[in-house]
Amino acid sequence: MTFRIQKCLRRGASALWIFLGVFVLLASAPAHAQKDPKFDFGKPEDVKTVEWKAQAKGGASMTTGNSQSTNASLTANVSRKEGNNKLALEGGVAYGRSSTTSANPISPTTYDIQRQSITSTNNYYGKGRYDRFFTANNAGYVSGQAAADRIAGKTFFGGGQAGYSRQLYKSDMHLLVVEAGYDFSYERYVQVSPDKPLSPVSIHSARVFAGETLKLSAATGISASAEALFNLNKEGAATSVDTKTTGVDPFKDTRINGKVGLTTTLHKQLSIGFSFTLKYDQNPAVLPNPSNAGTLTPADTFFAAKVDTLTEISLIMTFL
Repeated sequence: MTFRIQKCLRRGASALWIFLGVFVLLASAPAHAQKDPKFDFGKPEDVKTVEWKAQAKGGASMTTGNSQSTNASLTANVSRKEGNNKLALEGGVAYGRSSTTSANPISPTTYDIQRQSITSTNNYYGKGRYDRFFTANNAGYVSGQAAADRIAGKTFFGGGQAGYSRQLYKSDMHLLVVEAGYDFSYERYVQVSPDKPLSPVSIHSARVFAGETLKLSAATGISASAEALFNLNKEGAATSVDTKTTGVDPFKDTRINGKVGLTTTLHKQLSIGFSFTLKYDQNPAVLPNPSNAGTLTPADTFFAAKVDTLTEISLIMTFL
């Protein structure tokens, strides 16, 4: 009996030493093994990060022979978002020239066929916008822009906007945003002639906007947007396209900008984009008189087209 008791005591002592050894080993383990467990339903940790995005896209074309033209365009945008603040900058330039044939009379029965080179595209724009998010779905915004489009009769147009932005719906595939606010525009025009100068025009407008982004797949997305500007003031220095007289009444100079586009990723940071842009101006700018127009009356005033469209296919490089 005594032998059995001693044997049991020896076994117990051995187990005790093993237990103490394991305890010491665990106690000396690195601190990261002592973290408290985290549960899925716990409050998520606040992650403060700065999100940068930057893209550039461009295109060029050239034809020779019977059709002679050269066109090039480049646009770039960058944005920075930190917490409830977002700043976005965007700019672009497009230029093109075309050469057409014309017949110049040498005599009553003889003509000299010559080529005349003209500028067919000449515009640029730059825009900056700041958004302050009050909640995940509500934000206020302010923006400023400067641009020119000499072919449309505007040597400069710019101004600023301010208003409210609301994210109406968001899912894994859809993002729908609407905005309402105020727009101020200042326009300076290509001069018709030295004896008929055109004065700059200031326009105060109400602005509404709607934009939709649809994610078709991980690589392909579609976007569509429309912006409408309704002039609230009488434009005293502007020429009316309807009456050919000076003065444009409120809500008679509505401008609409619409755009649809499709972008698909080709490889990592390289994508290809297809887009269609439509610009409507209810009261477009006055254009210079043609050089061979002769003597004209005020009723013969020439205006830019009310509708401009642009169809683009471009390569897009994403840097950030």
